[in-house]
Amino acid sequence: MIVFLVLLVIFFTSIAILNAFYQGIKKPDLTPKDYLKRDTRGDRTTIVFAGDSITHGRIGVNYINFLPESLDEKKFDFINAGINGQLAWNLLQRIDEIIACHPDIITVLIGTNDANGALTPKNRRSTEKRMNLPQEPEHAFFKSSLSEFVAQLKRETAAKIALISIPTIGESLDTPELKQSRSYSITIKEIAEKYDVDYLPLHEKMEAYLLENPSQPKYDYDKSYLEIAKGIFKRYFLRKSWDSIAQDSGFQLHVDYLHLNSRGAKIVSSLIGDYIARNSE
Repeated sequence: MIVFLVLLVIFFTSIAILNAFYQGIKKPDLTPKDYLKRDTRGDRTTIVFAGDSITHGRIGVNYINFLPESLDEKKFDFINAGINGQLAWNLLQRIDEIIACHPDIITVLIGTNDANGALTPKNRRSTEKRMNLPQEPEHAFFKSSLSEFVAQLKRETAAKIALISIPTIGESLDTPELKQSRSYSITIKEIAEKYDVDYLPLHEKMEAYLLENPSQPKYDYDKSYLEIAKGIFKRYFLRKSWDSIAQDSGFQLHVDYLHLNSRGAKIVSSLIGDYIARNSE
């Protein structure tokens, strides 16, 4: 009987842990595929948020959830085209479904995984394999992928397009990882200028905040992947909030080195909310 009870506990604990990690990858409420299945789409302003896990919104706080605070959501269709782990090249492979939504506004927040994936030889190898890339991630590969993505959107949609600089990687301003995110953000701004699309300075806003409010992370960057997994476990198994996870780890704007807490997510939503308000009147 004792053995049976132990096995039962192990079984249900395993199910709960698996469910926790499923919650971390669960698809958003309205993806491009979901939107395209609708019989009627109405006359609301269609907005596509294109990106990676920061837009997907299951790891860290979802910035899209804050937008109804500043916008009348009855006037908009918010389409979430964010997928965990993706790089600019992966996003480019999904461009047809984004174009098919006939969006009025497209915001693009991509590049964190490009920057992080190119940071070390180990990251380059693992990212290429995990994300089925045609080559190891590098700065030039990011630039060409994002440039083609923007160029194609310009050719095939009438949407207003905003490129957003990526969040800081970590919160210490003089570290290699944060300097990497700064460099990729400069490239994003250059692409926006080249293709005459709008630019939203997220990275710059975060750096300015961290300059005034320095943080003291309790673990180093090289442990970040483990801490991401632990964060998912704490959020969806232990039911801790992302903000309490961030506080426990010593971050001001992040829950780990890559993903955002409420304070960080509200910086994103403020930039995007103001942009939508200016371009949907």
